[in-house]
Amino acid sequence: MGSYALSPAAQADLEDIWDYTVRRWGEAQAEDYTRNIQAACEALSEGTMISRSAEEIRAGYRKVTVGSHVMFFRMQSDVVEIIRILHQSMDVERHL
Repeated sequence: MGSYALSPAAQADLEDIWDYTVRRWGEAQAEDYTRNIQAACEALSEGTMISRSAEEIRAGYRKVTVGSHVMFFRMQSDVVEIIRILHQSMDVERHL
């Protein structure tokens, strides 16, 4: 079983997601949604979640959809490095 690490940008993304969700739908929904994202990170590190290649964006990158967001990550030894957590409507190439 591996582990995962959020890049500073991914940590900021998660905080922004929390803030937006609290403002829009309340604290309980923000807690549920961010918990789902964290569960996806854990599942990736345990190898129990299926991801897709994102090689067309950056060499070595993979992606997985969680709710309305797409997590971009890469493997570094036995650590899943979460690069960004972007809303599906965002311009990915601009933000990676």
